[in-house]
Amino acid sequence: MNRAPTMQRGDDAYRACTAVLRAELVPAMGCTVIHAIVNTLAILPGMACDGAKPSCAAKIAEAVDAALLGVDMIRAGKQFHGGDGLVTKGVEATIRNIARLGHDGMRETNGEIIRMMLSS
Repeated sequence: MNRAPTMQRGDDAYRACTAVLRAELVPAMGCTVIHAIVNTLAILPGMACDGAKPSCAAKIAEAVDAALLGVDMIRAGKQFHGGDGLVTKGVEATIRNIARLGHDGMRETNGEIIRMMLSS
């Protein structure tokens, strides 16, 4: 089976695709990528990976739904602001908060999930 080539962040194809998104799709949707990302991150941080492959597809679908909700919120003039849960001032700082939750905050949860899976 032939697989589609993957794009890397520095590739010309990646830059071309993101340029099209910024120039065409995002303005057509009436929002900015930054606001949509922050809204999506505000909605999703409680989702935990449990290692159960069948539920991964449902979690991906939920993430896509959260992204669409984030865009709809911006189009309706609503957004999350710094201080709303894990959202802080600036998209980069918000991403760092979510990464910290996943990396540091979920250590104990990960161990508990593994114990649950092994006991069933």
